[in-house]
Amino acid sequence: MTEVSGPAAWVRDREAHRRVLAISFPAILANSSAPLVGLVDTWAVGHLPGAVHLAAVGLGGVIFNYILWAFGFLRMGTTGMVAQAHGRRDADAVARVLVRSAVLALALGLALLALQVPILGWSLQVMAPPEDVARITAEYFRIRIWAAPAALLVFAITGALFGQGRTGAVLALQLALNLGNAALNLLFVVGMDMGVPGVAWGTLLAQWGSVAVGLWLLTANPGLGRMAAALFERATWTLDRFRSLVALNGFIFVRTIMLMTALAMIMRESAGFDEVGMAASHVVNQYMMLMALGLDGFAHAAEALAGAAWGERDRQAFRRWVWLAGLWAVVASLLYSAVFWAFGDAITASLTDLESVRALTHRLMPLVVALPVVAVACFHFDGVYIGATAGAAMMVTMAFAFAVYLAVLQPMTDAWGLLGLWGAVLVFMAARGLAQAAWYPRLLARLD
Repeated sequence: MTEVSGPAAWVRDREAHRRVLAISFPAILANSSAPLVGLVDTWAVGHLPGAVHLAAVGLGGVIFNYILWAFGFLRMGTTGMVAQAHGRRDADAVARVLVRSAVLALALGLALLALQVPILGWSLQVMAPPEDVARITAEYFRIRIWAAPAALLVFAITGALFGQGRTGAVLALQLALNLGNAALNLLFVVGMDMGVPGVAWGTLLAQWGSVAVGLWLLTANPGLGRMAAALFERATWTLDRFRSLVALNGFIFVRTIMLMTALAMIMRESAGFDEVGMAASHVVNQYMMLMALGLDGFAHAAEALAGAAWGERDRQAFRRWVWLAGLWAVVASLLYSAVFWAFGDAITASLTDLESVRALTHRLMPLVVALPVVAVACFHFDGVYIGATAGAAMMVTMAFAFAVYLAVLQPMTDAWGLLGLWGAVLVFMAARGLAQAAWYPRLLARLD
C-alpha cells in the first residue's frame, strides 16, 4: 500500500479503512456474541421467581470471568507474537507460538480442575454473598469448572486467529461457541426446568465443542501438519523462546489480575446492598461487557495491523493503523451511547420481570450511556499495546488506574450508593485510557 504522511491523508485512504473494517466487523460480531449469551442467560434466569437466581448467575459469572480472564494472556500474548511473526511472513514461527500457548493453556486448565475446591471456597469467602445466593452459586461452579481447560485452549486458538487477521474464522468459532451455549442454556433452563445448573451444563458442553471447531479452523493456517511438526521441534521449546512467552504473559497476567479484581469488586460492593442491588449490577455488567467486547473489535484490528507493522519495524505503518483503528473506535463508542440512551430501559424490561431491578437499573442508565465514550481510549490502546507485545507497559498503566480506582471506590460508594459504585468504574476506565495515552510516545520511540 502507498505510504501516506499523516492523519489528514490517512482519512482519505479508502483501502486502509477497508482493511480496518474487514478485521473489525467480524471481530465485533464475534465478541458481541459472548455477552449476548449472558443476556440470554439473564432472560432465562430472570424469569425465575425471586432475584436470588439472577444474583447467583451474576456472581458465578464474575467468579469465572476472574478465574479465566486471569489467563487472558493466553489470547493476548499469542495474538501479539503471532501478529509479529505473520508480519515477517514466518509461518513456522506462527505454529511454534500456537503450540507453546496451547500446551500452556492445557496445563493451566488442568491445574484449575485440581484446585477447584479451594478456589470455590476462597471465591465465596471474598465475595461474601447472602447464604442462599452462595448455595446456588456453588452448585453452578462445581459443574462449569470442568469447562476450564477447554476455555483456555479456545483463548490460545483465538489469539492465533486474531494475530493472523482471520477475524472471519474467529467469528465462526465464537458463533459456534456462543450460539451453541445459548441454545443449550435455553433447552436446559426453559425447556427442561434445570434452573441455574442448566446454565452451567450448557456452558460446559459448548466450550468443549468449540475446541473441536477451533482445531478444524486451524487446519487452513498454520495447518495441522505444521503444528504437529512444531510440537516436536527443539526450537519450539528452547529456553529463550519459552522465557519470552512466559515473561510477556507474566506482565499481562498481573495486569489482568488487577483488571478482574476491579471488576469483581463491583459485585462484592453490590452484595453490600441487597439481592436487588446485585441483580441490577449484573444487568449493567452485561451492558458493559457488550460495549467492551464490541469496542474490542477495533482493538483487534490494531492488534493485527499495528502488530504486523511492529514486526516489520515500520514506524509509519504502525502509526497509521493505530490512528485509523482509534478513529473507528470513537465512532463506535458514540453509536453505543446512542443505543443505550434510546433503548436502554426497554432492553432492561425485556431481561427481567422484577420491577425493583428495572427501577434500579433505570437509575444507573445515565452512567451506562456515558461508559462507551469514557472507556473507548483504554480499549483501543489495549489493542495497540498487545500488537506491540508491550506487556510491561500494560501492567504499569493498569497499576496506575487500579490505584486511582481503589482511592475513589469506597468514598464514592459511601456517598452515592450503587450510583457511586458505578461512577467509580467510569473513573477507573478513564484513568486507564489517560495512562496508556501518556505512555504511548515511549512505545513509539522503540521504533525509532
